[in-house]
Amino acid sequence: MKIAIISDIHIGPEGYHKGIKRKLTQYSEEFIHSFVQRVNTDIQPDFVVQLGDLIEDVNLSDDLVNFQRGIEAFKSLNQPVHHLIGNHDNRNLSDEKLCELLELDHLYYSFDAGDYHFVMLHSKAPVRGGYSFIPDEELIWLQDDLDQTGKATLIFVHHSLADQDLMGNPWFEGLPEQCLVKNRQEVRAILETSGKVLAVINGHLHWNRVDIHSRIPYITVQSLIENFNNDDIPAGAYAILELDKALLKIDVLGNDIMSFSYRPRLEDPKGFNEG
Repeated sequence: MKIAIISDIHIGPEGYHKGIKRKLTQYSEEFIHSFVQRVNTDIQPDFVVQLGDLIEDVNLSDDLVNFQRGIEAFKSLNQPVHHLIGNHDNRNLSDEKLCELLELDHLYYSFDAGDYHFVMLHSKAPVRGGYSFIPDEELIWLQDDLDQTGKATLIFVHHSLADQDLMGNPWFEGLPEQCLVKNRQEVRAILETSGKVLAVINGHLHWNRVDIHSRIPYITVQSLIENFNNDDIPAGAYAILELDKALLKIDVLGNDIMSFSYRPRLEDPKGFNEG
């Protein structure tokens, strides 16, 4: 099983933080088209995941145009694409409108592919600069979804569910409320108790990172357009995740690279692939 992952594309105006131009959004759409071509011709994964913050929020009308342009760019893929919603996508566009644009019933959902089960969580961030969270009704759904599957599972979410050390992060150092899911311990308890979760993949923090809680790796993927070295060269980041029965491997490619391999130890591996 091979999955291509891209995150934090931020179509829209450039983004500044502490006086530094961090979001090099002039590359956003060009890089999407290059990514799509590379996926179609070279990577050829089973599917693609877009981890959220497809746009840089401006206002309702601009956000709608930019979001539609972003979604349209992915339609050239030969493979299915599964979209998550980030805080910038949701700033002016309602849940209802985003569901309509993505042809979804809910912004959280799950699906099976091959021997695996995949969960797409929606971490809501209703207040600018405030904690994101997983709502109670979504937690109930998550618990039931994991109870129902008989397959090893991967979780995708925009914000981090890990207790990350934010020292050195150009955006969020000292600001856990702006990048970590507030009820992350409650969510992790559900994942850990299931005994079925191989890994959790997120974006949002604009760096590469791996944290491990209770034998589950929580992997953060770099933004496509982050000015990661403060030299006006974008990260150009995307990831390739490969799975087999014994090994999980992720490579973040582009200008800010990372490689991580992990041999999952599930509670009851004989119980998987039955459903």
